[in-house]
Amino acid sequence: MKSRSYVAACLGVFVLAGCVAASDEGETHPSSGSSSAAIACADVSGTDVRKSMAVTDPEVLANFSFARVVSRVRSTASVATTETGLKIFQRWMSTFDTSANGGGCDDPSIDPNKYGLRCPRTAEAKLAKVNPFAATATVTWKPVGLFNRFDLAPASGAHCGEYRIVYAMQTTAGAPVSGRAFIIFEAALPNPSPASGIDGCLPIAQFWQGLSNDTLADRALKLEKFYFAGTAIAGVAPVVHAAHYGLSTNDEVPTAGQIRTNFFVDFNEWHLREFKTKRRCTNAADPATCTLSIGHVTVKTNPANELFEGTHARSAGYRTELSSRLGSLLSNDVTAIGLSVSDRFNEFESVENGDNVVYASHSNTEMRTAIQTKLTALQSPLTVNNVLDRATTQTCAGCHLFSNGKDLGGAKWPSSLTFVQIDESSNLSTALTGTFLPKRKAVLEKFINDRCTGVAAAAMAAPAPAGEELTVGGSAVGAAN
Repeated sequence: MKSRSYVAACLGVFVLAGCVAASDEGETHPSSGSSSAAIACADVSGTDVRKSMAVTDPEVLANFSFARVVSRVRSTASVATTETGLKIFQRWMSTFDTSANGGGCDDPSIDPNKYGLRCPRTAEAKLAKVNPFAATATVTWKPVGLFNRFDLAPASGAHCGEYRIVYAMQTTAGAPVSGRAFIIFEAALPNPSPASGIDGCLPIAQFWQGLSNDTLADRALKLEKFYFAGTAIAGVAPVVHAAHYGLSTNDEVPTAGQIRTNFFVDFNEWHLREFKTKRRCTNAADPATCTLSIGHVTVKTNPANELFEGTHARSAGYRTELSSRLGSLLSNDVTAIGLSVSDRFNEFESVENGDNVVYASHSNTEMRTAIQTKLTALQSPLTVNNVLDRATTQTCAGCHLFSNGKDLGGAKWPSSLTFVQIDESSNLSTALTGTFLPKRKAVLEKFINDRCTGVAAAAMAAPAPAGEELTVGGSAVGAAN
């Protein structure tokens, strides 16, 4: 399964903490959006990425227990009191198995285009039998990092970016599972002043940048308030809330935000999946009739390999789309490489042990000819394989494994920690520390400084591709990383 656009998704865990994205047709877009007038604030510089972009201090993470986050999601979902954190967790993990009653990985709503999904995943399904909240639990989830993804805020100000919490699985003797696994809560934070557009997000940008100047104790307190209490910034909602992870009720359109998994349970097969909170009610006005599920959605920027092979009914449609969006893959700055993928082309799983996202191995003659024709029209020196390898970098499995050290023709993709961008000990990949975190830092500082000095960023901006919206970081809205 492949993801949608931009990079790093790879989140912070996998995290989807790592990759970045781009624009279309080779155009360069500003990282800060537009600013209409100077605001009374000071310019900033010298942001510490380990204090303001990726926070891994044990003293900070001590406030972010898995139980606290799950409990908070449950309590803010407006569901029946019988919906416990344990019930929600086990229901979620059961989606890796088949179910005669619906809701399993064989549910018709999952993989409706038949791109292929491993179902059941019996190793992962065993997690539906564990209680990670028990005092004697043999399987628990440890917080390993907080990630500031202000760069993912839509330039329109539709929301103010994503604020992520990464958890790593811990097992002890007698555990029913082994291996490695990560869960990443990726909350999309509402704009406190929608009428101001993206400028309404300035206080949030300033909050994160200001953490660089705080003591460890102050930083820990402020982040706890930011994520849980909503008292860190006047008028800004707490990060951890069911609505910020894509919540929908019955057949409503999901909101922004998601939860992702990067699992290698029982050392079976590394794979990444994406989920949103889903409220199911017989009477939406009565919480007592509602349950909360964490349900599968497509993995963004993860186009199916069958589309490249020409073996799927949607193959011709995707060839046309990829050709029209090829320009976003051509930059030799890896932080500006990106790809926007219409959701109907995305898979529901991105596998790191297979080669499904190694598109250079799956593209047929028609796909290669379409790419070469576009490269010629754009007068690009890149080869077809360069472009296909660049498309691979935008998928979760590509960003986490297949693209490590890959020569992309004028650029080389930075390396993960093999399958992850942050590990169980909170170590960060060189892709993060050397490439993507510095880029995100630059986006944050530019956003603040453009507004404090009144620089008209809009005058420097190239328009977004038709039908697409970009983030302040220059990636397509909704991208995986």
